[in-house]
Amino acid sequence: MNPFISLGTLDPFLSERLRMAKAIRAHASEDAILAVHEAAMTVRRETAFLSDVMEDIDNELEDAVAAALGEPPAFGPKYSHRRQREAAIGRLRQLLEIRAKERELQEALLNSGLLSLNCRVVQEVAMAPTDTYPGMRMDLVLDWKGLEPSQVIELKRGSHLLLARRGKPTERLSRELKKAVNQLASYGHRLESDSDAAECINIRHSLQIQHPELRLVAGRRLPDGHCYDLLSLAEADVANSGLNLQIYTWDGFLAELESILD
Repeated sequence: MNPFISLGTLDPFLSERLRMAKAIRAHASEDAILAVHEAAMTVRRETAFLSDVMEDIDNELEDAVAAALGEPPAFGPKYSHRRQREAAIGRLRQLLEIRAKERELQEALLNSGLLSLNCRVVQEVAMAPTDTYPGMRMDLVLDWKGLEPSQVIELKRGSHLLLARRGKPTERLSRELKKAVNQLASYGHRLESDSDAAECINIRHSLQIQHPELRLVAGRRLPDGHCYDLLSLAEADVANSGLNLQIYTWDGFLAELESILD
């Protein structure tokens, strides 16, 4: 990691990008966002030479600043943070193509550092069973340190079925997706209503989770806007119970990361 890019130093920049991405997501479907993102990435690839030149200049400036401050230069050959991020996202896409398991995807995502540039990431956050609730274990909790609401992220495989196309109606939410949505909703309801569980999480992980954003990442890009409308209906059903849930395909989730970190 570059010595001048560490946890917290990019908070204002990345937080603003995060807010922009969330605002766009609230008013546009993933299908439309992906189309715009792909067009932007095409332009980026066509101007990659200029970007590489600018990055080389940035590296030289960073070394000069480090020398002026008495800091050691970056070890090893020159590297580009953008290229590192692109490689990490490329690795995740490769895992999706070979139908990797949830655990493999989660480990690759955490090891990439893509989520932890301006927030703290805690994995496998558990809530013990009680007389009222079963035991629960949240895949990832993102702590934005007061800048944004905490996020609870549930990861499923890229092969996770989102829509069922048999029977009547011929296109509807799959049983697997409904189960995953209910799973995330149960996390949200418990965090809102079980103060003892919330306090235990705070003691164990120093996480104060209040009114979290729930994000389900599952499956791959859907074929058309109508399919995404079905996902929006599932989000709306959960919103009617007072929770904030968003459903992403892996393609949409990685595209959002690229947009925020680019």
